[in-house]
Amino acid sequence: MITLNSQLEPIDTSQVTQLLLPDGTQMPQAAMGTFHSDNPDLVEMMEDIIVEAIRLGYRHLDSATAYQNEEVVGKAIKRALHEGLVTRDELFVTTKLWNKNMSKDEVIPACELSLQLLGLEYVDMYVVHWPWPNFHVPGAAGDASNEHAVPYIHDDFMTVWEEMTKLKKGGKVKNIGTSNQTQKTMELLLRDTDEFNRPVYNQMELHPLFQQKQLVRYLIDNNMVPSGYMSLGSPRRPGRDRFAEHQSDMQHPVILRIAEETGLTPPQVCLAWAHQRENNKVGYVSMAERSEWIKTNLEAATENILSKEQYEDIDGDGTEENPGINTNNRLIWGQVFFWPEARLLGHDRDVLWNDNQVFENRADYDRFRKAVGEFHQVWKNTAVDLPIKYIPGE
Repeated sequence: MITLNSQLEPIDTSQVTQLLLPDGTQMPQAAMGTFHSDNPDLVEMMEDIIVEAIRLGYRHLDSATAYQNEEVVGKAIKRALHEGLVTRDELFVTTKLWNKNMSKDEVIPACELSLQLLGLEYVDMYVVHWPWPNFHVPGAAGDASNEHAVPYIHDDFMTVWEEMTKLKKGGKVKNIGTSNQTQKTMELLLRDTDEFNRPVYNQMELHPLFQQKQLVRYLIDNNMVPSGYMSLGSPRRPGRDRFAEHQSDMQHPVILRIAEETGLTPPQVCLAWAHQRENNKVGYVSMAERSEWIKTNLEAATENILSKEQYEDIDGDGTEENPGINTNNRLIWGQVFFWPEARLLGHDRDVLWNDNQVFENRADYDRFRKAVGEFHQVWKNTAVDLPIKYIPGE
């Protein structure tokens, strides 16, 4: 049930942790998520929810073309400005280029449409949502596929990035970043960019049971801000992203124990950990539809609540005796984005993330495709199913 309470006191925004971008911009650590395209019960209330988030102290809004609600976010921003809840300069607005628009001629028009829907002259952060142009239709099922899907091809991505650079030069976006990148693809991008057009932000899946420590540290070491989506384990994620193997962060025994020790709720414990990561240098995106939850989600970014021992119970301390609770519980497998070779070779849920199929250019990919096709033909012609049964004791 959605409950908004206009009597709830807002947070002192000066207390919210800010993350420093390379150009000196201060980006609020906590972002109010707006993804709801697969949750129709939220559609009617989303504008009010966003206005309430701004009233309560949120200054970072996270949107995307793929969420199908930039117009709603824009209406909420316009209302908040009109009601004097905030000024444009106080807001940090992030939105994302959808995969379908990842071609030379479509990047700039896609951004201009986002600006039109948001009612803004510029966005503070414009992000390439995924590393390739593979896409699915809204509301797609988990077994959806796109016959034109391809793996990461660096030359193709750089064509898109050149257009992102033009948007920054033209002032339509203040900063440019990425999302769902791996360390290998980030290494390639950083190799081929300069101080002006280098990415300054990468948004990725991060929560207590999926911590991605190596990638987080790599980004920070390279002067980029990492930020986590699904910070609470996304209990309302679409059905296509739910699998029997998945675990629930907020029901983990350590999270529940710390909640009892501190008087916090399990969501607050998860966000407290998110806030304290890497000495408060990692962002997080969360969404709530009740005023009390909206406020407590933001409050996590105002102070370090967890003791050193409690934090290390979640994060570990680098020893074998205390590894923390990270179980590599990735929730987004991305199977709807698989390219033909990924399915043909029978790759598991990590195919998007293990960098085994990352290519510098189309010629490299074409050679790989040819080899895979030849291998598959031999396999079809030679594979046998021997009728051998194992009987215990024989």
